[in-house]
Amino acid sequence: MCLNIINMKMINYSSQIVIQLLVILPFFQDAFCANILGVFPIEALSHHIIFDSYMSELHRRGHNVTVYSHYPDLASEQYKRIQISNVSSVLDPSYVTMDHMYSPSISNNYKHMFHIVSNGELYTQSDALRQLYDQPEDVYDLIVTETCNTDLYLALIERFKAPFIAWTTSPLFVWSADRMGASTHPAYIPVLMTKYGPQMNFVERTYNTLLRLIAFHKYYTGSSISSQKIASKRYKNASQLNQLVLRTSLLFVNTYHALWGSRPLPQNVVEVGGLHVKPSKPLEEDIQKYIDEAENGVIYFCMGSLLRGETFSPEKRQMFLNVFNKIPQRVLWKWEGELPGKPSNVMIRKWMPQRDILAHPNVKLFISHGGLLGTTEAVYEGVPILSMPIFGDQMTNIKAVVSKGAAEMMNYGDLNEDEIFKKITSMITDPKYRQKAKELSEAFRDRPMSPLETAVYWTEYVIRHKGAPLLRSAAVGMPWYQYYLIDVLVVILLTVTTIFVLLYCLIFKVLLRLLNRKSKQKKS
Repeated sequence: MCLNIINMKMINYSSQIVIQLLVILPFFQDAFCANILGVFPIEALSHHIIFDSYMSELHRRGHNVTVYSHYPDLASEQYKRIQISNVSSVLDPSYVTMDHMYSPSISNNYKHMFHIVSNGELYTQSDALRQLYDQPEDVYDLIVTETCNTDLYLALIERFKAPFIAWTTSPLFVWSADRMGASTHPAYIPVLMTKYGPQMNFVERTYNTLLRLIAFHKYYTGSSISSQKIASKRYKNASQLNQLVLRTSLLFVNTYHALWGSRPLPQNVVEVGGLHVKPSKPLEEDIQKYIDEAENGVIYFCMGSLLRGETFSPEKRQMFLNVFNKIPQRVLWKWEGELPGKPSNVMIRKWMPQRDILAHPNVKLFISHGGLLGTTEAVYEGVPILSMPIFGDQMTNIKAVVSKGAAEMMNYGDLNEDEIFKKITSMITDPKYRQKAKELSEAFRDRPMSPLETAVYWTEYVIRHKGAPLLRSAAVGMPWYQYYLIDVLVVILLTVTTIFVLLYCLIFKVLLRLLNRKSKQKKS
Protein backbone atom coordinates (compact mmCIF):
# COMPACT_ATOMS: atom_id res chain seq x y z
CA MET A 1 0.00 0.00 0.00
CA CYS A 2 2.78 2.43 0.94
CA LEU A 3 4.67 1.53 -2.20
CA ASN A 4 1.59 2.27 -4.32
CA ILE A 5 1.18 5.68 -2.67
CA ILE A 6 4.89 6.46 -3.24
CA ASN A 7 4.64 5.37 -6.88
CA MET A 8 1.56 7.53 -7.40
CA LYS A 9 3.30 10.55 -5.89
CA MET A 10 6.36 9.96 -8.14
CA ILE A 11 4.12 9.71 -11.21
CA ASN A 12 2.34 12.95 -10.26
CA TYR A 13 5.67 14.67 -9.62
CA SER A 14 7.04 13.48 -12.98
CA SER A 15 3.91 14.66 -14.72
CA GLN A 16 4.29 18.11 -13.17
CA ILE A 17 7.92 18.31 -14.38
CA VAL A 18 6.90 17.33 -17.92
CA ILE A 19 4.12 19.93 -17.93
CA GLN A 20 6.51 22.62 -16.66
CA LEU A 21 9.05 21.71 -19.34
CA LEU A 22 6.39 21.93 -22.02
CA VAL A 23 5.40 25.35 -20.73
CA ILE A 24 8.93 26.82 -20.60
CA LEU A 25 10.36 25.06 -23.69
CA PRO A 26 9.02 27.66 -26.15
CA PHE A 27 10.78 30.37 -24.16
CA PHE A 28 14.09 28.51 -24.46
CA GLN A 29 13.46 28.08 -28.17
CA ASP A 30 12.90 31.81 -28.54
CA ALA A 31 16.04 32.50 -26.53
CA PHE A 32 18.15 30.58 -29.10
CA CYS A 33 16.11 31.64 -32.11
CA ALA A 34 17.71 34.04 -34.60
CA ASN A 35 16.21 36.13 -37.39
CA ILE A 36 18.10 35.04 -40.50
CA LEU A 37 17.88 36.77 -43.87
CA GLY A 38 18.87 35.00 -47.08
CA VAL A 39 19.34 36.98 -50.31
CA PHE A 40 20.13 34.81 -53.33
CA PRO A 41 20.06 36.90 -56.54
CA ILE A 42 21.51 34.39 -59.04
CA GLU A 43 18.84 32.77 -61.19
CA ALA A 44 20.36 29.29 -61.58
CA LEU A 45 17.99 26.71 -60.09
CA SER A 46 20.85 24.41 -59.05
CA HIS A 47 22.18 27.12 -56.72
CA HIS A 48 18.81 27.48 -55.03
CA ILE A 49 18.49 23.75 -54.44
CA ILE A 50 21.54 24.02 -52.17
CA PHE A 51 20.28 27.16 -50.44
CA ASP A 52 16.86 25.64 -49.78
CA SER A 53 18.40 22.55 -48.14
CA TYR A 54 20.42 24.84 -45.87
CA MET A 55 17.72 27.39 -45.04
CA SER A 56 15.09 24.69 -44.53
CA GLU A 57 17.25 23.01 -41.92
CA LEU A 58 17.79 26.33 -40.10
CA HIS A 59 14.01 26.76 -40.11
CA ARG A 60 13.55 23.26 -38.68
CA ARG A 61 16.00 24.14 -35.90
CA GLY A 62 13.66 26.93 -34.77
CA HIS A 63 15.17 29.99 -36.47
CA ASN A 64 13.03 32.63 -38.17
CA VAL A 65 14.12 32.40 -41.79
CA THR A 66 13.31 34.90 -44.54
CA VAL A 67 14.58 34.26 -48.07
CA TYR A 68 14.53 36.49 -51.15
CA SER A 69 15.02 34.43 -54.30
CA HIS A 70 13.81 33.79 -57.83
CA TYR A 71 12.28 30.45 -56.75
CA PRO A 72 9.93 31.13 -53.81
CA ASP A 73 7.95 27.95 -54.55
CA LEU A 74 11.03 25.70 -54.34
CA ALA A 75 11.18 25.59 -50.54
CA SER A 76 10.66 22.22 -48.87
CA GLU A 77 9.90 23.95 -45.54
CA GLN A 78 7.38 26.70 -44.84
CA TYR A 79 9.79 29.50 -44.03
CA LYS A 80 9.06 33.01 -45.32
CA ARG A 81 9.85 33.24 -49.02
CA ILE A 82 9.69 36.38 -51.16
CA GLN A 83 10.03 36.65 -54.94
CA ILE A 84 12.98 38.91 -55.81
CA SER A 85 12.08 39.99 -59.25
CA ASN A 86 9.13 41.74 -60.77
CA VAL A 87 11.25 42.28 -63.88
CA SER A 88 12.05 40.09 -66.87
CA SER A 89 14.39 37.13 -66.44
CA VAL A 90 18.06 37.45 -67.35
CA LEU A 91 18.30 33.75 -68.16
CA ASP A 92 16.44 33.90 -71.46
CA PRO A 93 16.01 30.41 -73.00
CA SER A 94 17.48 31.67 -76.27
CA TYR A 95 20.65 32.64 -74.38
CA VAL A 96 21.10 29.39 -72.46
CA THR A 97 21.66 26.87 -75.26
CA MET A 98 24.39 24.24 -75.62
CA ASP A 99 26.21 25.88 -78.51
CA HIS A 100 25.91 29.41 -77.15
CA MET A 101 27.08 28.51 -73.64
CA TYR A 102 29.88 26.18 -74.77
CA SER A 103 33.10 27.92 -73.78
CA PRO A 104 36.37 26.31 -74.86
CA SER A 105 38.19 29.44 -73.64
CA ILE A 106 38.20 30.85 -70.13
CA SER A 107 37.38 34.33 -71.50
CA ASN A 108 33.98 33.11 -72.74
CA ASN A 109 33.34 31.58 -69.33
CA TYR A 110 33.85 34.95 -67.67
CA LYS A 111 31.58 36.58 -70.26
CA HIS A 112 28.73 34.23 -69.27
CA MET A 113 29.51 34.64 -65.56
CA PHE A 114 29.27 38.41 -65.62
CA HIS A 115 26.30 38.53 -67.99
CA ILE A 116 23.96 38.92 -65.01
CA VAL A 117 26.04 41.75 -63.49
CA SER A 118 25.12 44.07 -66.34
CA ASN A 119 21.49 43.45 -65.32
CA GLY A 120 22.15 44.07 -61.61
CA GLU A 121 20.53 47.48 -61.75
CA LEU A 122 17.41 45.80 -63.09
CA TYR A 123 17.14 43.75 -59.89
CA THR A 124 17.70 46.72 -57.60
CA GLN A 125 14.45 48.06 -59.05
CA SER A 126 12.61 45.00 -57.70
CA ASP A 127 9.78 46.06 -55.39
CA ALA A 128 10.72 43.33 -52.93
CA LEU A 129 14.37 44.40 -52.62
CA ARG A 130 13.45 48.06 -52.28
CA GLN A 131 11.06 47.23 -49.47
CA LEU A 132 13.72 45.04 -47.84
CA TYR A 133 16.22 47.89 -47.84
CA ASP A 134 13.69 50.17 -46.13
CA GLN A 135 13.22 47.84 -43.14
CA PRO A 136 14.62 48.84 -39.68
CA GLU A 137 18.32 48.13 -39.23
CA ASP A 138 17.97 45.85 -36.19
CA VAL A 139 15.58 43.32 -37.79
CA TYR A 140 18.10 40.56 -38.60
CA ASP A 141 20.73 38.74 -36.53
CA LEU A 142 22.45 37.18 -39.55
CA ILE A 143 22.53 37.68 -43.32
CA VAL A 144 23.38 34.93 -45.80
CA THR A 145 24.06 35.52 -49.47
CA GLU A 146 26.04 34.11 -52.38
CA THR A 147 29.48 35.21 -53.48
CA CYS A 148 29.98 34.33 -57.11
CA ASN A 149 29.84 36.98 -59.80
CA THR A 150 28.79 40.13 -57.91
CA ASP A 151 29.01 41.75 -54.49
CA LEU A 152 26.23 44.21 -55.25
CA TYR A 153 23.91 42.96 -52.50
CA LEU A 154 26.48 43.41 -49.76
CA ALA A 155 25.06 46.90 -49.36
CA LEU A 156 22.47 45.10 -47.22
CA ILE A 157 25.19 44.14 -44.75
CA GLU A 158 25.90 47.75 -43.96
CA ARG A 159 22.18 48.56 -43.88
CA PHE A 160 21.27 45.95 -41.25
CA LYS A 161 24.51 45.97 -39.20
CA ALA A 162 24.42 42.15 -38.97
CA PRO A 163 27.09 39.45 -39.32
CA PHE A 164 27.38 38.08 -42.83
CA ILE A 165 27.88 34.51 -44.12
CA ALA A 166 28.76 33.95 -47.77
CA TRP A 167 28.12 30.89 -49.94
CA THR A 168 29.87 29.66 -53.05
CA THR A 169 27.99 26.85 -54.75
CA SER A 170 31.07 26.02 -56.84
CA PRO A 171 34.69 25.42 -55.90
CA LEU A 172 36.50 28.56 -54.77
CA PHE A 173 37.07 31.35 -57.24
CA VAL A 174 40.33 33.21 -56.68
CA TRP A 175 38.49 36.38 -55.63
CA SER A 176 36.32 34.47 -53.15
CA ALA A 177 39.40 32.83 -51.61
CA ASP A 178 41.36 36.08 -51.52
CA ARG A 179 38.80 37.92 -49.38
CA MET A 180 39.03 35.12 -46.79
CA GLY A 181 42.82 34.93 -46.77
CA ALA A 182 42.71 31.43 -48.31
CA SER A 183 45.63 30.33 -50.47
CA THR A 184 45.20 29.97 -54.23
CA HIS A 185 48.84 29.09 -54.86
CA PRO A 186 49.09 28.60 -58.65
CA ALA A 187 51.83 25.95 -58.35
CA TYR A 188 49.33 23.30 -57.29
CA ILE A 189 45.84 24.88 -57.10
CA PRO A 190 44.29 25.16 -60.58
CA VAL A 191 42.36 28.32 -61.35
CA LEU A 192 38.65 27.46 -61.50
CA MET A 193 37.27 26.82 -65.00
CA THR A 194 40.60 25.55 -66.35
CA LYS A 195 41.41 22.00 -67.46
CA TYR A 196 44.33 21.58 -65.08
CA GLY A 197 44.66 19.20 -62.16
CA PRO A 198 46.88 19.61 -59.07
CA GLN A 199 49.89 18.03 -60.85
CA MET A 200 51.06 20.60 -63.40
CA ASN A 201 54.19 20.75 -65.51
CA PHE A 202 56.24 23.93 -65.98
CA VAL A 203 54.19 25.25 -68.91
CA GLU A 204 50.89 24.56 -67.13
CA ARG A 205 52.09 26.22 -63.92
CA THR A 206 53.18 29.26 -65.91
CA TYR A 207 49.83 29.48 -67.69
CA ASN A 208 47.95 28.84 -64.44
CA THR A 209 49.80 31.75 -62.82
CA LEU A 210 48.83 34.04 -65.70
CA LEU A 211 45.22 32.83 -65.54
CA ARG A 212 45.13 33.68 -61.85
CA LEU A 213 46.07 37.29 -62.64
CA ILE A 214 43.55 37.34 -65.51
CA ALA A 215 40.80 36.08 -63.17
CA PHE A 216 41.35 38.96 -60.73
CA HIS A 217 41.42 41.42 -63.64
CA LYS A 218 38.23 40.01 -65.19
CA TYR A 219 36.40 40.15 -61.87
CA TYR A 220 37.46 43.75 -61.31
CA THR A 221 36.55 44.98 -64.79
CA GLY A 222 33.57 42.70 -65.38
CA SER A 223 31.92 42.87 -61.96
CA SER A 224 33.44 45.09 -59.26
CA ILE A 225 33.29 48.40 -61.14
CA SER A 226 29.70 47.88 -62.35
CA SER A 227 28.51 46.58 -58.97
CA GLN A 228 29.97 49.57 -57.13
CA LYS A 229 28.36 52.05 -59.53
CA ILE A 230 24.96 50.41 -59.08
CA ALA A 231 25.31 50.20 -55.28
CA SER A 232 26.33 53.86 -55.01
CA LYS A 233 23.39 54.88 -57.17
CA ARG A 234 20.67 52.68 -55.67
CA TYR A 235 21.57 52.26 -52.00
CA LYS A 236 21.83 55.17 -49.59
CA ASN A 237 25.27 55.73 -48.02
CA ALA A 238 26.68 52.59 -49.70
CA SER A 239 30.30 51.98 -48.69
CA GLN A 240 32.94 50.49 -50.96
CA LEU A 241 31.93 46.90 -51.67
CA ASN A 242 35.56 45.76 -51.72
CA GLN A 243 35.79 46.80 -48.08
CA LEU A 244 32.47 45.25 -47.06
CA VAL A 245 33.58 41.83 -48.35
CA LEU A 246 36.43 41.84 -45.83
CA ARG A 247 33.83 41.65 -43.06
CA THR A 248 32.68 38.19 -44.17
CA SER A 249 32.28 36.07 -41.04
CA LEU A 250 32.22 32.68 -42.75
CA LEU A 251 32.35 31.20 -46.24
CA PHE A 252 30.68 27.89 -47.07
CA VAL A 253 32.14 26.07 -50.08
CA ASN A 254 30.27 23.35 -51.95
CA THR A 255 33.28 21.00 -52.11
CA TYR A 256 34.93 18.30 -50.00
CA HIS A 257 38.61 17.34 -49.89
CA ALA A 258 37.96 13.63 -50.58
CA LEU A 259 37.09 14.68 -54.13
CA TRP A 260 38.94 17.96 -54.57
CA GLY A 261 42.12 17.20 -52.68
CA SER A 262 43.55 18.78 -49.55
CA ARG A 263 44.02 22.56 -49.60
CA PRO A 264 44.98 25.08 -46.91
CA LEU A 265 41.82 26.81 -45.69
CA PRO A 266 41.32 29.30 -42.82
CA GLN A 267 38.99 28.34 -39.98
CA ASN A 268 36.17 30.43 -41.42
CA VAL A 269 36.17 28.67 -44.80
CA VAL A 270 34.12 25.49 -44.35
CA GLU A 271 33.64 22.71 -46.91
CA VAL A 272 30.07 21.36 -47.03
CA GLY A 273 30.02 19.58 -50.39
CA GLY A 274 27.05 17.23 -50.65
CA LEU A 275 24.85 19.29 -48.33
CA HIS A 276 21.92 19.06 -50.75
CA VAL A 277 22.03 15.24 -50.99
CA LYS A 278 18.99 13.92 -49.14
CA PRO A 279 17.91 10.31 -48.55
CA SER A 280 16.59 8.85 -51.80
CA LYS A 281 12.83 8.47 -52.25
CA PRO A 282 10.83 5.78 -54.11
CA LEU A 283 10.72 6.41 -57.85
CA GLU A 284 7.57 6.92 -59.88
CA GLU A 285 6.10 3.57 -60.80
CA ASP A 286 6.89 3.71 -64.54
CA ILE A 287 10.51 4.82 -64.00
CA GLN A 288 11.00 2.23 -61.26
CA LYS A 289 9.67 -0.51 -63.55
CA TYR A 290 11.78 0.74 -66.47
CA ILE A 291 14.99 0.54 -64.42
CA ASP A 292 14.15 -2.69 -62.59
CA GLU A 293 13.47 -4.55 -65.83
CA ALA A 294 16.65 -3.36 -67.57
CA GLU A 295 18.63 -6.63 -67.85
CA ASN A 296 21.81 -4.85 -68.94
CA GLY A 297 21.47 -1.83 -66.70
CA VAL A 298 20.53 1.80 -67.28
CA ILE A 299 22.36 4.92 -68.45
CA TYR A 300 21.09 8.21 -67.04
CA PHE A 301 21.64 11.23 -69.35
CA CYS A 302 21.11 14.78 -68.05
CA MET A 303 22.76 18.10 -68.87
CA GLY A 304 21.51 19.87 -65.74
CA SER A 305 18.67 22.20 -64.78
CA LEU A 306 19.95 25.20 -66.74
CA LEU A 307 20.92 23.55 -70.04
CA ARG A 308 18.10 21.94 -71.97
CA GLY A 309 18.73 18.68 -73.81
CA GLU A 310 16.59 19.87 -76.73
CA THR A 311 19.22 22.55 -77.52
CA PHE A 312 21.71 19.91 -78.70
CA SER A 313 22.54 20.60 -82.35
CA PRO A 314 20.80 18.13 -84.74
CA GLU A 315 24.14 16.50 -85.62
CA LYS A 316 25.15 15.85 -82.00
CA ARG A 317 21.65 14.70 -81.08
CA GLN A 318 21.77 12.17 -83.93
CA MET A 319 25.16 10.89 -82.76
CA PHE A 320 23.69 9.95 -79.38
CA LEU A 321 20.57 8.44 -80.95
CA ASN A 322 22.73 6.26 -83.22
CA VAL A 323 24.87 5.12 -80.28
CA PHE A 324 21.87 4.37 -78.06
CA ASN A 325 20.41 2.30 -80.88
CA LYS A 326 23.53 0.07 -80.80
CA ILE A 327 23.87 -0.62 -77.08
CA PRO A 328 21.88 -3.12 -74.95
CA GLN A 329 21.38 -0.76 -72.00
CA ARG A 330 18.26 1.30 -71.44
CA VAL A 331 18.61 5.09 -71.35
CA LEU A 332 16.79 7.70 -69.25
CA TRP A 333 17.29 11.05 -70.98
CA LYS A 334 16.20 14.45 -69.63
CA TRP A 335 14.77 15.89 -72.84
CA GLU A 336 12.27 18.75 -72.91
CA GLY A 337 10.60 18.44 -76.31
CA GLU A 338 9.88 15.91 -79.04
CA LEU A 339 12.66 13.49 -79.99
CA PRO A 340 12.26 12.24 -83.57
CA GLY A 341 13.87 8.88 -84.20
CA LYS A 342 13.94 7.93 -80.51
CA PRO A 343 15.11 4.31 -80.12
CA SER A 344 12.89 1.88 -78.19
CA ASN A 345 15.44 1.63 -75.36
CA VAL A 346 15.26 5.38 -74.58
CA MET A 347 12.78 7.03 -72.19
CA ILE A 348 12.60 10.84 -72.21
CA ARG A 349 11.15 13.19 -69.60
CA LYS A 350 11.14 16.99 -69.26
CA TRP A 351 12.28 16.59 -65.66
CA MET A 352 13.82 13.57 -63.94
CA PRO A 353 14.13 12.74 -60.22
CA GLN A 354 17.92 12.68 -60.62
CA ARG A 355 18.86 12.07 -56.98
CA ASP A 356 16.58 9.02 -56.75
CA ILE A 357 17.57 7.62 -60.16
CA LEU A 358 21.29 7.72 -59.36
CA ALA A 359 20.62 5.85 -56.11
CA HIS A 360 19.22 2.84 -57.98
CA PRO A 361 21.79 -0.01 -58.12
CA ASN A 362 20.92 -0.79 -61.75
CA VAL A 363 22.19 2.61 -62.99
CA LYS A 364 25.57 1.87 -64.59
CA LEU A 365 26.62 5.26 -66.00
CA PHE A 366 25.77 8.95 -65.72
CA ILE A 367 26.27 11.09 -68.85
CA SER A 368 26.35 14.75 -67.84
CA HIS A 369 27.79 18.22 -68.35
CA GLY A 370 29.81 18.08 -65.12
CA GLY A 371 27.62 20.39 -63.04
CA LEU A 372 28.60 20.23 -59.38
CA LEU A 373 25.25 19.04 -57.97
CA GLY A 374 24.89 16.12 -60.36
CA THR A 375 28.59 15.29 -60.06
CA THR A 376 28.31 15.27 -56.27
CA GLU A 377 25.21 13.04 -56.36
CA ALA A 378 26.93 10.55 -58.68
CA VAL A 379 30.04 10.53 -56.48
CA TYR A 380 27.86 10.01 -53.40
CA GLU A 381 26.19 6.97 -55.00
CA GLY A 382 29.34 5.57 -56.61
CA VAL A 383 28.14 5.95 -60.24
CA PRO A 384 30.84 6.48 -62.94
CA ILE A 385 30.47 9.68 -64.99
CA LEU A 386 30.97 10.39 -68.69
CA SER A 387 31.03 14.17 -69.04
CA MET A 388 30.89 16.87 -71.72
CA PRO A 389 31.73 20.15 -69.92
CA ILE A 390 29.99 23.15 -71.48
CA PHE A 391 30.93 26.21 -69.38
CA GLY A 392 31.73 27.53 -65.90
CA ASP A 393 33.20 25.21 -63.30
CA GLN A 394 32.13 22.05 -65.14
CA MET A 395 35.58 21.31 -66.60
CA THR A 396 37.24 21.65 -63.19
CA ASN A 397 34.53 19.57 -61.50
CA ILE A 398 34.87 16.61 -63.80
CA LYS A 399 38.68 16.78 -63.86
CA ALA A 400 38.58 16.14 -60.12
CA VAL A 401 36.60 12.91 -60.66
CA VAL A 402 38.75 11.89 -63.64
CA SER A 403 41.84 12.21 -61.44
CA LYS A 404 40.25 9.65 -59.07
CA GLY A 405 39.63 7.18 -61.92
CA ALA A 406 35.82 7.37 -61.68
CA ALA A 407 35.07 9.45 -64.79
CA GLU A 408 35.95 10.11 -68.41
CA MET A 409 35.58 13.29 -70.41
CA MET A 410 34.63 14.21 -74.00
CA ASN A 411 35.09 17.52 -75.81
CA TYR A 412 31.67 18.86 -76.76
CA GLY A 413 33.21 20.92 -79.57
CA ASP A 414 34.46 17.91 -81.54
CA LEU A 415 32.18 15.05 -80.46
CA ASN A 416 32.04 12.07 -82.76
CA GLU A 417 29.86 8.99 -82.74
CA ASP A 418 32.73 6.52 -82.55
CA GLU A 419 34.19 8.16 -79.42
CA ILE A 420 30.79 8.23 -77.70
CA PHE A 421 30.20 4.54 -78.41
CA LYS A 422 33.68 3.45 -77.29
CA LYS A 423 33.62 5.41 -74.05
CA ILE A 424 30.12 4.32 -73.06
CA THR A 425 30.94 0.68 -73.82
CA SER A 426 34.29 0.67 -72.01
CA MET A 427 32.97 2.46 -68.92
CA ILE A 428 30.12 -0.02 -68.52
CA THR A 429 32.10 -3.20 -69.27
CA ASP A 430 35.35 -2.35 -67.45
CA PRO A 431 34.83 -2.92 -63.68
CA LYS A 432 37.64 -0.52 -62.71
CA TYR A 433 35.38 2.53 -63.19
CA ARG A 434 32.71 1.14 -60.88
CA GLN A 435 35.33 0.12 -58.32
CA LYS A 436 36.99 3.56 -58.31
CA ALA A 437 33.58 5.24 -58.06
CA LYS A 438 32.68 3.09 -55.05
CA GLU A 439 35.99 3.88 -53.32
CA LEU A 440 35.46 7.59 -53.94
CA SER A 441 31.90 7.33 -52.61
CA GLU A 442 33.11 5.74 -49.37
CA ALA A 443 35.71 8.47 -48.82
CA PHE A 444 33.21 11.22 -49.68
CA ARG A 445 30.64 9.94 -47.18
CA ASP A 446 33.11 9.33 -44.32
CA ARG A 447 32.86 12.49 -42.18
CA PRO A 448 32.57 13.34 -38.48
CA MET A 449 29.31 15.23 -39.19
CA SER A 450 27.04 15.37 -42.21
CA PRO A 451 27.60 18.45 -44.42
CA LEU A 452 24.19 19.82 -43.41
CA GLU A 453 24.92 19.43 -39.69
CA THR A 454 28.32 21.05 -40.28
CA ALA A 455 26.72 24.06 -41.99
CA VAL A 456 24.12 24.51 -39.24
CA TYR A 457 26.72 24.21 -36.46
CA TRP A 458 28.98 26.91 -37.92
CA THR A 459 26.02 29.15 -38.74
CA GLU A 460 24.86 29.07 -35.13
CA TYR A 461 28.47 29.52 -34.00
CA VAL A 462 28.63 32.81 -35.94
CA ILE A 463 25.34 33.93 -34.35
CA ARG A 464 26.42 32.96 -30.82
CA HIS A 465 29.76 34.73 -31.15
CA LYS A 466 28.38 37.85 -32.87
CA GLY A 467 30.15 37.38 -36.19
CA ALA A 468 32.96 35.17 -34.80
CA PRO A 469 35.80 37.61 -35.61
CA LEU A 470 38.30 35.23 -33.97
CA LEU A 471 37.89 32.88 -36.93
CA ARG A 472 39.14 35.49 -39.35
CA SER A 473 42.62 35.08 -40.81
CA ALA A 474 45.12 37.87 -40.26
CA ALA A 475 45.72 37.73 -44.02
CA VAL A 476 42.29 39.28 -44.72
CA GLY A 477 42.75 42.77 -46.10
CA MET A 478 46.53 42.51 -46.05
CA PRO A 479 48.13 44.38 -48.98
CA TRP A 480 49.41 42.00 -51.66
CA TYR A 481 53.00 43.16 -51.25
CA GLN A 482 52.86 42.21 -47.56
CA TYR A 483 51.03 38.90 -48.15
CA TYR A 484 53.68 37.78 -50.66
CA LEU A 485 56.50 39.31 -48.56
CA ILE A 486 57.51 41.57 -51.41
CA ASP A 487 58.49 44.33 -48.96
CA VAL A 488 60.58 41.84 -46.96
CA LEU A 489 62.25 40.50 -50.11
CA VAL A 490 62.98 44.05 -51.28
CA VAL A 491 64.60 44.90 -47.93
CA ILE A 492 66.63 41.67 -48.01
CA LEU A 493 67.67 42.33 -51.61
CA LEU A 494 68.62 45.92 -50.79
CA THR A 495 70.55 44.79 -47.70
CA VAL A 496 72.46 42.11 -49.59
CA THR A 497 73.09 44.49 -52.46
CA THR A 498 74.32 47.17 -50.06
CA ILE A 499 76.67 44.71 -48.34
CA PHE A 500 78.09 43.59 -51.69
CA VAL A 501 78.49 47.18 -52.84
CA LEU A 502 80.28 48.10 -49.60
CA LEU A 503 82.50 45.02 -49.85
CA TYR A 504 83.22 45.85 -53.45
CA CYS A 505 84.11 49.43 -52.57
CA LEU A 506 86.25 48.30 -49.64
CA ILE A 507 88.11 45.72 -51.72
CA PHE A 508 88.49 48.19 -54.57
CA LYS A 509 89.86 50.79 -52.14
CA VAL A 510 92.32 48.30 -50.58
CA LEU A 511 93.51 47.18 -54.02
CA LEU A 512 93.89 50.79 -55.10
CA ARG A 513 96.08 51.53 -52.07
CA LEU A 514 98.22 48.47 -52.75
CA LEU A 515 98.70 49.53 -56.34
CA ASN A 516 99.62 53.06 -55.26
CA ARG A 517 102.24 51.70 -52.83
CA LYS A 518 103.79 49.51 -55.50
CA SER A 519 103.85 52.41 -57.88
CA LYS A 520 105.63 54.61 -55.32
CA GLN A 521 108.17 51.89 -54.54
CA LYS A 522 109.08 51.52 -58.20
CA LYS A 523 109.61 55.23 -58.55
CA SER A 524 111.87 55.35 -55.52
